Amino acid sequence: MTNLGVHLHPGPLQFLTAAEPLLRSDPFSTNVIAVVAARIAAGDEPDSEHHLWATIGDGEGHIVGAAMHTPPHHLFVSRMPAAAAQSLAHAVADAGRDLPGVNGAVEATGPLAETWATRTGRTSTLITAMRMYRLGQLAWPYGIAGEAVAAVTPRDVELVASWLAAFHEEAQPHAPVWDWHALAERRVASGHVRLWRDEDTVVSLAGVSAPAAGVARVGPVYTPPAYRRRGYGAAVTATATAAALSAGAEHVVLYTDLANPTSNSIYQRIGYKPDHDAEERAFR
Repeated sequence: MTNLGVHLHPGPLQFLTAAEPLLRSDPFSTNVIAVVAARIAAGDEPDSEHHLWATIGDGEGHIVGAAMHTPPHHLFVSRMPAAAAQSLAHAVADAGRDLPGVNGAVEATGPLAETWATRTGRTSTLITAMRMYRLGQLAWPYGIAGEAVAAVTPRDVELVASWLAAFHEEAQPHAPVWDWHALAERRVASGHVRLWRDEDTVVSLAGVSAPAAGVARVGPVYTPPAYRRRGYGAAVTATATAAALSAGAEHVVLYTDLANPTSNSIYQRIGYKPDHDAEERAFR
């Protein structure tokens, strides 16, 4: 199949330039892609010849979709028309790429997975059904014991590293394993981790990204089991949200697992509204 609308870019800088109109018109479903591309382009994360950066055009000069693949992670896709997702699947297959799975807006993941199965014989299994929420008006959760603090010390780095690993094990065991200490060092050094402390004990954590196309993303949010159901997660999420707004973000978003009704209700109570549904699928 000819894939006239798909362009594979040699690196994140070229991709960001080509995708800029889409990143501005749909900064929400493209946020993960934009944040990762910006980090790699700035040298904050390592680049690789194995990375894939793609834009999909409509033949009239308009970019209607974007995608990235940074192995060992799954292909990540923005919202796009079904035909664009199908063309992307063919282009990736023609490039000889082996995909472990696909992640992103459901408008794109479904058609892409179906086309991938046709091309490769590899069907897909749903791993996680998600929803992206974006902030309407921040509503502070009052009456929560404790205070917000930024993660800054070496001791904080150790705590953040251990909690990132715990979050991975509990919520994303299928995802690639990072060097948690190195990741914690980078995120703490960049000022992108907020903690909630009750008396002398840190009880909850929320990460937040730098804005990309005006949008910052909160995550992960983690509270150890012993400290749950006390409002700490809501408080630290509100704190990270406020930090993003103070850093110049025009919008703040976060993802939730639809299988977790507690987190979905918590985020709505502090002002988040649904934007779009997403999912992660693994190819067999």
